Amino acid sequence: MANTTEVVMTTKDYFEIAFWIVSLLILVVTALAVYFSPLKAVQIGRKLNDEQIQLKAKSDLFLTLFSLRGNPTAYTFVNALNQIDIVFQDELAVLTAWDKLYDSMNNKNLTNPNEIWNLLRTDLLSEMAISLGYKKLKQTAIQKSYTPIAHENDSIENWNHQQAEKQFFETGTKMHNIWIENYLASQQTRTDEIEKV
Repeated sequence: MANTTEVVMTTKDYFEIAFWIVSLLILVVTALAVYFSPLKAVQIGRKLNDEQIQLKAKSDLFLTLFSLRGNPTAYTFVNALNQIDIVFQDELAVLTAWDKLYDSMNNKNLTNPNEIWNLLRTDLLSEMAISLGYKKLKQTAIQKSYTPIAHENDSIENWNHQQAEKQFFETGTKMHNIWIENYLASQQTRTDEIEKV
């Protein structure tokens, strides 16, 4: 007769096996979490940093345009306008407002271009403000701008100075041409007199 030992498992044995399987799974999950969490943290950190950089670029561009809205011919203002397509590339409303302003600036057939450009610049700044979360900024506030009278006087004085320089050089050129003509005429007269002799 063969000696057979029967292994009888009790409920306690099943619970113990289940406990060890669960413990092993927890250990594997913990090891994976320890391995992958720094990588995930770096990815999240980079994404947050990229979003923060993008938000700062949008904010800086908006503040540049907003601060120079009373002087739209300033080089800084124009340079900022030329950055809108890149900085606000994910903001359709801003890009649409910029396209309208850009198209109007290249349209020579506008009846009142300055007024239209002021309104379109206001719309553009309004869309930018909305996209940045400046919900309480009204279009009337955007349309207001402060320029000291001294700046206006400086601009007028610079313009007058440039016009005076232009007139001086134009007059100088005319005088120079007259002098050359007279000199050439006198030389011709002298040559004619020498030939007569």
